[in-house]
Amino acid sequence: MVGLRDRLGAVWGRLDTLVVVAGVSSLKPLLETAGVERERGKPLPDADLRGVQESVRIAGAAVQGNFTGPYTAAITFIPFLSRTSPSPSILLLSSVAAVAPAPTRALYGATKSASLLLYQSLAIEHPDIAFSFVLPGTIEGDFRLSAVDAGTAREADPNKHGLKREVVARRCIQAIDGSERSVFMAGFYRIVPVMYYCIWPGLVERVASAKYKYHP
Repeated sequence: MVGLRDRLGAVWGRLDTLVVVAGVSSLKPLLETAGVERERGKPLPDADLRGVQESVRIAGAAVQGNFTGPYTAAITFIPFLSRTSPSPSILLLSSVAAVAPAPTRALYGATKSASLLLYQSLAIEHPDIAFSFVLPGTIEGDFRLSAVDAGTAREADPNKHGLKREVVARRCIQAIDGSERSVFMAGFYRIVPVMYYCIWPGLVERVASAKYKYHP
């Protein structure tokens, strides 16, 4: 990324907006990444050494894509952005999964949450930069093919029921132009964290289990 920053400096001389959208998915219940399969009516077996090592490897890939990548972008570009732009801004495309738990998304949600909290903290440390955070629900496309655990999606086909990519892209541009801090897509997702942490966590858990067709 340092090479890219230097190239931008040489060609453009400035950077006004940094958009961080890269990431990877994970689709399995966490213990399945260690080869531990749940069988109804039977106690869970222990993960063996190879299973634990494989799960840690998978976790490392998720951290690399969803946390280390945004972390590296922040370290590399924030000083350059702040120094060269009269109106610097950063947008992080996160996920509702970063603020609300869901089965089969433990690893994905944990790593997206980590990068979201990182950038929220950076917004306080760098008040001269306008930070925006977009938290969509399921988006159409083949993002799930990036699953670091080689899992398969359980929810409804995102290409039939997910948010349209161009709609999300347009909303991101609006958030940057309007210096909006937090944007939930769809809007009703805004109440999910409040429901989970303050009002009715059991309801959020049941809805998440139904969405991802997970019934242990």
